[in-house]
Amino acid sequence: MKALLKKSLVVLLIAVTALGVAACGSSKGTRTKDGDKTLFTYDGTKVPLKEAYIYAKMLGTNYEAQYSNYFGPDFWTMSISTDADGNNVTFEDSVKEQAINQIKQIIVLNNKAEELKVSLSDDEKEECKKYAEAFAKDATGKTILEECGADVETMQKIYEDNKIASKVQEEMVKDTDTKVSDKEARTSKVSRIVFETTTTDEQGASKEMTDAEKKEVRKKAEAALKKAKAGTSIADIAKEEEFENVEETFTKGESEEGKAFEKKVAKMKDGELCDEVLECDNGYVVFQLDAFKDKEATKQTKQSIIEERQQKAFHDKYTEWTEALEKDWDYKKAVDQELWAQVILHSEESTATEAQEETTAAAGE
Repeated sequence: MKALLKKSLVVLLIAVTALGVAACGSSKGTRTKDGDKTLFTYDGTKVPLKEAYIYAKMLGTNYEAQYSNYFGPDFWTMSISTDADGNNVTFEDSVKEQAINQIKQIIVLNNKAEELKVSLSDDEKEECKKYAEAFAKDATGKTILEECGADVETMQKIYEDNKIASKVQEEMVKDTDTKVSDKEARTSKVSRIVFETTTTDEQGASKEMTDAEKKEVRKKAEAALKKAKAGTSIADIAKEEEFENVEETFTKGESEEGKAFEKKVAKMKDGELCDEVLECDNGYVVFQLDAFKDKEATKQTKQSIIEERQQKAFHDKYTEWTEALEKDWDYKKAVDQELWAQVILHSEESTATEAQEETTAAAGE
């Protein structure tokens, strides 16, 4: 789960808050009188608690929308890793640190704006002002600002900082090569049923079937191919056999079924059904080639390749800019942890429930 909390490109709050206010849940009711105190300093820029408070609350709102339905309201207190000292790191801890990293990126990009001749137009400033005013009028936005002692001007600054950061990011990747050949991006599309020849034990470990078991699996694959040759679609056969994920799109070297499968596909024509059951990396496969070069999928792959190149260009340049800054950066030491502890993302009701459960359990021992 920790990987879900990492972002390689700057996460621009302007995109989050412009759409996020209407979807916000209620704020948790935490409040601070220390909003103007400096939480940390990075690249010569002092960050007051109230700004970091807003970033954390908005980021938290988005994660809550994503994960509370899956893990329940108490997901914030779930332990997802341990730190260098062996202490548990909760989901809330990780999101709060991510908010700090987000602010650090925006600071760095803003500090490069003049060098790259990036600035905001009057229209862009007016747009940021309107976003800030809308945020302050929204019930949740208003509550967040009151909790940390911020105002519309604070929110406008946040929007403007993010807008500048976005424009600097665009400048950083503007020279990225956007030419991608059809050969490089070619994406094939197949409809297939894979009759797996491995099983999974209770511990989740994969185990190869015996030869006898594989023989029975192959018989099922042969029967499926016979139906397909008689005119039944792969999709209908899959439904009968209760298989899912029939459709697969892949670029060269990326098929789940492996090299032998791709080699076979390359010799077929669009719409052609395989002439025999093929043994592949994950079992026996029966398939039809829908398109050796699917136009829409190939177009999407080209865009993904361009985005990956831009991501690398951004990452390389950003790493170069922050190498010296990050050398001595220590999250626990650089950020005033006593101030930062005032920002609570988890529900206080959930915490109270957990405390009551622990007390009850202790009483019963």
